[in-house]
Amino acid sequence: MRYLTIQRNKSFVACLMKVKVYIEDPNSSEIKIQGVPCRKIGELKNGEQQTFMIGDEKLRIYVIADKLSKNYCCDFYEVPEGTENIFLSGACKYNPLSGNAFRFDGIPTEEMKYRRKHGIKKGIAVFAIALVIGIIIGLATTLIPLFVKPDSKEFTKSGVSITLNEDFAEESIEGFDVTYSSNSMAVFMQESEFDGDEEFAAMTVDEYCDAVIKANGKNSEILHKDGLTYYEFSYISDQSINYRYVCFVYKTEDSFWFVQFAVEETNYTLYEDDIFTYAKSVKFNNSSI
Repeated sequence: MRYLTIQRNKSFVACLMKVKVYIEDPNSSEIKIQGVPCRKIGELKNGEQQTFMIGDEKLRIYVIADKLSKNYCCDFYEVPEGTENIFLSGACKYNPLSGNAFRFDGIPTEEMKYRRKHGIKKGIAVFAIALVIGIIIGLATTLIPLFVKPDSKEFTKSGVSITLNEDFAEESIEGFDVTYSSNSMAVFMQESEFDGDEEFAAMTVDEYCDAVIKANGKNSEILHKDGLTYYEFSYISDQSINYRYVCFVYKTEDSFWFVQFAVEETNYTLYEDDIFTYAKSVKFNNSSI
């Protein structure tokens, strides 16, 4: 028997990662590295030196990062037959295509050169596959929501209900009776009760809509679609984001309801149909007029 000492030289490359040391062992079923059966004899931290006992026969020493990358993020050294103790040193070298693999010091043999070059080719293939998978995941994350819509969900509060979808959640905003929002849209609902004011109660939906437009100083026209009365306007926020507001007016037995939908202007065409679907779903405890 003889002693094998391995010095892992300090390097900033992979400094937080331990490397694993394996020795060739024809009788081991633990792992195969580059087709050679091996068993683990230890690990090396950055800057650490360890001594192991090995046999006198000719054998290979492998240093790998982990089992998943064992066939490309690795290096080997062939220890000749003999009884003399062996000292080896090396460090992890910066090369993302090889996984910043450990490299033994000294002039590599032709087989070591071949294995290192072959390992880089495998690393390139793994990197390319990972890149493609990353692109696919990124595209899926972006595109799937465009085709797979969340389930519808009915929200009810303060005597009014609206069917949106599961992306929405209730918010609390001063000045509004009910508010819901998602990552792409906000819904603001505000009630104006008649409170015995007969002149107010006698107003039509169009008249009230016109009054709201003038009160808010908007240069908008009253629009009608699918039995709904509404108007639109644009608003630029303090963060310089341009929003499109679509504002619907409803009349019940005892009040008017003003319901606004807000989306970013660039996304309006994407959500326009949803806005009108949501607006048509609005219901009140007492019937609308």
